[in-house]
Amino acid sequence: MRYLPVILGALLVLVVSCTPPTTLEKPSVTTAAIENGAKLRLTWTAVSGATGYNVYLDGAKTAVASGSYSFDVPQPTKLIEVSATASSEESDKWSLNTMIVKTASFIVYSMGDAGQQNKAFFFNSTGTAIPIPLSQVSDIDFIADTTGASIELRAPTAYTPHYNEKDNATAAAVGTMVFDDYKTAEAPGSGVYLTARTITTNALYSFWIDPNGSGWTVDDHFGKLKIESISGTAVTMTAGYQMVGGLRWLISN
Repeated sequence: MRYLPVILGALLVLVVSCTPPTTLEKPSVTTAAIENGAKLRLTWTAVSGATGYNVYLDGAKTAVASGSYSFDVPQPTKLIEVSATASSEESDKWSLNTMIVKTASFIVYSMGDAGQQNKAFFFNSTGTAIPIPLSQVSDIDFIADTTGASIELRAPTAYTPHYNEKDNATAAAVGTMVFDDYKTAEAPGSGVYLTARTITTNALYSFWIDPNGSGWTVDDHFGKLKIESISGTAVTMTAGYQMVGGLRWLISN
């Protein structure tokens, strides 16, 4: 019988060593732009077994205690990640990349050019800028028009009758004319965004896609436009489109 404690101890070690470690589920996170698109709110449901959560902003970790299931990201951040934790264990990370979708060097022609079709452009479901003819009425986001010697970008609602009801607008970039250095679209405000704006070569603008003219909502989209050149009636632009609804962040590199 003197061997019984040894045998029981060995069995206990075997049972403990064979017990699989607790596996934490990856958090399920939803996002919503807040404060007119200046910040992004993260919200998640409790993960079974978790005693806390980690939020990573471009790799920098912030611990969030269990019982708190939201976090406001205060400024433009390229990569956002959220994980669940328990003691030394950490789950897989939920992640979101907020970089804009970039469309380089596309050309639209002004209304003064009868020989060219593509006098407008729109952003498709993947955020790519696509030049289109005016016959694609429902798609139009902006039209290149001519006023005297200048070229304007106009919203579909800048005409009577309207081409469609998208009350889109542009604003002059503040602080930089360098595409990649422009990180946040201008905030909505009186006189900031115009539905008809004269554009110039090398200028940089933010744009606001407002599908129904209802003011800022999370159904809107923001982006930036660099006017690379204006040669006669041809306008060459580079665009960046933020896929997260309502968010004004414009990180492109």
